[in-house]
Amino acid sequence: MAKRTIKPPFRVGLLGETPNDTTAMQALLTRRYGDRVAFFTLVRGVTGDKLKDALERKQIRREYQYERPDLVLFIRDLDALETDRAQYRARQREFREINALLDDKAIYLLHIYSIEALIAAHIAVFEAHYQCQCPLDGDVMLIEKPVELFKSVTKTCKKQYKEGHCADLLAEADYDQLLANCRYFRAFDAAFAARVPAPIVLPSKAESNARNGIQ
Repeated sequence: MAKRTIKPPFRVGLLGETPNDTTAMQALLTRRYGDRVAFFTLVRGVTGDKLKDALERKQIRREYQYERPDLVLFIRDLDALETDRAQYRARQREFREINALLDDKAIYLLHIYSIEALIAAHIAVFEAHYQCQCPLDGDVMLIEKPVELFKSVTKTCKKQYKEGHCADLLAEADYDQLLANCRYFRAFDAAFAARVPAPIVLPSKAESNARNGIQ
């Protein structure tokens, strides 16, 4: 009998500007893609302010060569509105430089303004978590300084918002709500889905019986 070979999982390394952002996105994406993608942190402890550092970039290259992931997800905050073209060009230039270290195997998730915009895309989770009201009007990508907004809204609540809460909040968010309400995440998800293996669709019992000649 021929040996059955088990195909190794498609491995995606995460490289974020803060460990919290990396953890948050790993938890979120695992819920949607975990059946066919194995996510892991490529470089621990990396922060956005160190990404220009030559030693940090050498470490990124070393970890990439050691781990050899199928794809690397590079996560960054724009720290500006999408209309800030100078900042956007700077972030794109940085991505190209990092992608070159990764043999062009990276895909970009650029949060606009920051990851808090993604949390705002399912604001009911935030409001329930802090027992507050956070009225939002329109496109979450137009929220300027969402971190400051969240801190202001929860200032008098029993629990105040901190950046370290992102993972817990996104763990409760509805993925389809995020896609519906956040343009940049919807575009990213479409690009990401095109780069990873398609979901395995198991045949129904009727289809299996038909293939095996069972009435």
